[in-house]
Amino acid sequence: MENEKSGDAKKKEEYAEGIIKTAVPSLFGVLAGVISFFVLTNPSSEDGLLIAILLVLVQKFLYPFLHINMEGAKDWIYISFMTVFCWFVTFTLLLN
Repeated sequence: MENEKSGDAKKKEEYAEGIIKTAVPSLFGVLAGVISFFVLTNPSSEDGLLIAILLVLVQKFLYPFLHINMEGAKDWIYISFMTVFCWFVTFTLLLN
């Protein structure tokens, strides 16, 4: 019975960690899109993407602070994709 409880607790912990690994890059991507919109004078320059990449690098230092285990390249590819995708959508919507 105790083993079953610890298994449920582990599943809940992994679920919460997965939500954090999705929500944080999404918020950072939206933040990058807003910063790009207000900082850039020429929307066709690639400086907006540089802002998104810098916010991906900021997340490298944020996850140990949040006690989130980054297991390897798969997690970083997912986080980078989510950040850049949310940056692209936000920046595009703000330009319209």
